[in-house]
Amino acid sequence: MKLFLVCVLLCFTCGAFATIHTVTLSGLSFVPANITIQQGDTVRWVKTGGVHNVSEVSAVPIFRSGNPTGSPFTYDFAFNAPLEGLYNYQCEVHAASGMVGTVTVEAPAPCLTPEQVALKWEADDQVTLYWQAPQDGNYDIYATADGTHDVPPPGGGWTLLSTVAAVTGPAETLITGLVDQQFFVIIQNCRR
Repeated sequence: MKLFLVCVLLCFTCGAFATIHTVTLSGLSFVPANITIQQGDTVRWVKTGGVHNVSEVSAVPIFRSGNPTGSPFTYDFAFNAPLEGLYNYQCEVHAASGMVGTVTVEAPAPCLTPEQVALKWEADDQVTLYWQAPQDGNYDIYATADGTHDVPPPGGGWTLLSTVAAVTGPAETLITGLVDQQFFVIIQNCRR
């Protein structure tokens, strides 16, 4: 039987994968005019014709593509934390003609750290991990053999062993095929 030094770490990750949402400036419209996105996502406005711009409607706009122009442009704006809620925007030249839109930014649910992690070696190459899932969600299990590894998962040197769907309460998973993994990390995957 192999002797393993085991370290179980707890951590979490949120918003790992942002999405780019494209809005086209077409005629006197934004298409789609109203979109709902997740915090951390980017909206990309693409203009190919007409004299337009994109400007959030407030005394000091949070986002603005610049002055109205007849030249084609692509304008990206990332709605990172702490931005959330409803943002109205317009073409400054054509707002009175109805060239307006909205971006609704939804903040992610809080991502909680798994608790009370324990493990049981089942065989030389198998371990069962047990933990308290603080909320429903997917939990990623990473491992490495390098006890001095200073890059957090999912960075280089970590191997994703499994993704487990768990409901609030006791959770467990059997990991098989272990060769030299000694350090395990359970991460709640908060991506939607």
